[in-house]
Amino acid sequence: MSEYSRSSATFKNYAISLGIIVGIVLILAWVVSTRSGEHIPSVNYGPDADVLRESADYPVTVPSTELVEEGWTPTSSTVNVTGPVEWSVGFATPKDSHAMFTQSDADPDRVVAERAKGAEEVGTVAVAGREWEHHSSEEWGALVLREEGVTLVVSGPTELDELARLASALETDSERDAEPAEEDDGTD
Repeated sequence: MSEYSRSSATFKNYAISLGIIVGIVLILAWVVSTRSGEHIPSVNYGPDADVLRESADYPVTVPSTELVEEGWTPTSSTVNVTGPVEWSVGFATPKDSHAMFTQSDADPDRVVAERAKGAEEVGTVAVAGREWEHHSSEEWGALVLREEGVTLVVSGPTELDELARLASALETDSERDAEPAEEDDGTD
């Protein structure tokens, strides 16, 4: 008489199949847990800032490197020197949001309209000793500083405190403010 039992064969195959599936799930869980750290690609915006310094007719403003130490990650940098000179630097913020700094010598109203994305002006905010226009909507915020010959905009779908932090970390080159004086050597 045969010792083959259909019920024991079915259970045996079920146990083997279940073991294989559990093994695959455990391997996937291990792989995911070891790769859980988010990697945000970073860019070096220094070369674009140098191009802007050579092309702009105004003192160039750049984000401080201390932002990176605080967890800000520069994720994009674009510079346009044909037509109005404009530079934008995008950041991933420490609170997992995004913010962008833009400076341009184009028409200020056009720059604000493009970067504030429909956010309405709601007042002013004092940041690092300067009064910035505060634009806000349900999904977007912007801080705008209109200076002689250049408009600075800090914008993004983040909280006001992060926009203000980015604005406070902006440093304007002083080299363009003070042109080297020509020395008179006494000869004519």
